[in-house]
Amino acid sequence: MAQGHRLPFGERWFFLASPMSLDEQRIVELLGEQKSHPLVRIFKREGLDDRQRLLSSVAGLQASGNIPGLTVMIDLAISDLDDLTSVYEILLQGYLFCGYPRAIESFFCLDEVLAGKCGIEISRTEPRAEESSDVLMKKGIAAARLVHGDKLERIRNKISALSPDLGYLMMVEGYGRVLSRPRLDIRTRELAVVASLTTAGAPRQLGSHIRGCRNVGCEDSEIYESIFTCQLWSPGARISEALGIWSEVTD
Repeated sequence: MAQGHRLPFGERWFFLASPMSLDEQRIVELLGEQKSHPLVRIFKREGLDDRQRLLSSVAGLQASGNIPGLTVMIDLAISDLDDLTSVYEILLQGYLFCGYPRAIESFFCLDEVLAGKCGIEISRTEPRAEESSDVLMKKGIAAARLVHGDKLERIRNKISALSPDLGYLMMVEGYGRVLSRPRLDIRTRELAVVASLTTAGAPRQLGSHIRGCRNVGCEDSEIYESIFTCQLWSPGARISEALGIWSEVTD
């Protein structure tokens, strides 16, 4: 697949935020007329609504380490407190898929964007209360079962065989503490995970989470578009590999 143009950057499970949409005028303000065209074209594609494409783009750019691009995308994604909540959750879960360093840098991007948006402050978000490891394990198993279905035990056994500590942390920390947070629905989270893993070049996990997207009700076209959107900042070979995995899973 050709890489094409690049941007200048080189149960409350089903909580619904207010509609998030792409502001084309704002894109032009941030990128200029010519450089805004590739992004606008991607967002005009069918198969994924603007809100999800923006959040998947935030996840992909976070994983890429592309700080200027991520800052622009966060700016485009946030217009009110509900938008901030959604973006915050995507950036927070990102540490599970692209590590603490990139997650921390992404929150510096968010801080920079919020400095220019009057009335939208990170202090208005509330940290989640601490819970016992037993509670988190139960929540983690419930969340992971939604994503992985009847394959969950096999996945747990495989990871635990590689590292018992990692198997434990996957359930308690990954699914229990982070992916079960109630401020963002699981469909949105999983589509963002697909974008993150596509950009990171993690094919083994990508296949698992493409299946996970399907298990939580995502359409195959939504998963495809979440991958396809990443072509703006990812190498063409990486997108081709990800779409090949999508094809194998959805065939």
